[in-house]
Amino acid sequence: MKKTEKFIRIANIIEEGRLGGPQTRMTLVASALSENIKTTFIFPKKDSKEFQERCDNIGINYYLFSFTRISRNWFSIFKYIILFPYEVIKLSKYLKKNSFDIVHLSGGSSQFKGIIAAKLAKIKVVWELNDTYAPLFVRSIFYLLSRLANSFVFASNRTKDYYRNLAPLKKKNFLIQSPVDVNIYDPDFEYPIEEFIKSFMKEKKIIIGTVANVSPVKGLSFLLKIVKNLSSLSEKIVFIVVGSVHSTQKRYYNYLLNNINKLGIKNFFFLGARSDVRPLLKAMNIYVCSSKNESSPLSLWEAMSMEKAIISRDVGDVKAFIENGINGFVSATDDEIELTKNLKKLIEDPHLRDKLGKTAREIAKEKLDLKICTDLHSEMYQVIINN
Repeated sequence: MKKTEKFIRIANIIEEGRLGGPQTRMTLVASALSENIKTTFIFPKKDSKEFQERCDNIGINYYLFSFTRISRNWFSIFKYIILFPYEVIKLSKYLKKNSFDIVHLSGGSSQFKGIIAAKLAKIKVVWELNDTYAPLFVRSIFYLLSRLANSFVFASNRTKDYYRNLAPLKKKNFLIQSPVDVNIYDPDFEYPIEEFIKSFMKEKKIIIGTVANVSPVKGLSFLLKIVKNLSSLSEKIVFIVVGSVHSTQKRYYNYLLNNINKLGIKNFFFLGARSDVRPLLKAMNIYVCSSKNESSPLSLWEAMSMEKAIISRDVGDVKAFIENGINGFVSATDDEIELTKNLKKLIEDPHLRDKLGKTAREIAKEKLDLKICTDLHSEMYQVIINN
């Protein structure tokens, strides 16, 4: 009789269903670990269609849970507080019924329901922190609830520094950067090119782009200042933004459109979301990260893997992987002049762009590949189980 293999069973909880960096990281890691570690995602049904489709396509189990989200209005806050106990108890019963070995909290410091539910179910918890900013009330509640976690995983050194006085770091903690699958994000593949992009390529425009959902944290208003600074080159360059405009960000999106009109900018385009960003990454000549806050920016690592020269603000652990003049340029977070100067340097020097892009891919392969991340996750789960 064949011996049954014992799998580690992980419940990975995230209270945000919209597809973004954390959700992409979750799917990459869970899929790569599936031979020995069985993961079930728990996330809300609302706004999660893309996330569900990605899970379905790669065969990851998931459970749609009715998480009530909180926003900046009194009714939302009231509803969140009233339903909090019910949702925690319901989630705890589900966790206990399915006999998970570990609860992995993804999505940052606001995963309050998951930590309480896991402790009620008497399951070990690893709390993943992947941001470098949280509102005061979130930090305050996290400070209290973080004592319930068994361990922590940080997506970057900068995140670990941010939470140094909030999380009990005497508990077991791990540092695991977001991964990129360098075999999938391969610049040597042939990709279909959209007609809109083909028109720029025929005109020999230099395409400067970023992959980011439209929100203030992505610093797109700052990017517009850079575009205006480079107005003398507007006939030579175009800027594209690839990412969703969620319903909660429509006001900010309209603010950006108004700014574009006021500044007289004609070479800046929002392309919306894409299920596969690789064709657009390949078409870009330069990748820009204009975010105000990041931890381990997955879209930037993907651009590196696609041999793009990088221009970035100094956010998260970007400086650990981008060296000025070697594979890109990193500017101080609010230094508009320096970022403009570095971008102009790359616009005017195609050989430098190519050189930096090739080095960027080598660094992605050496330090950020998916296998590195999954090996570290496997080791982390084993340590938590045996601790």
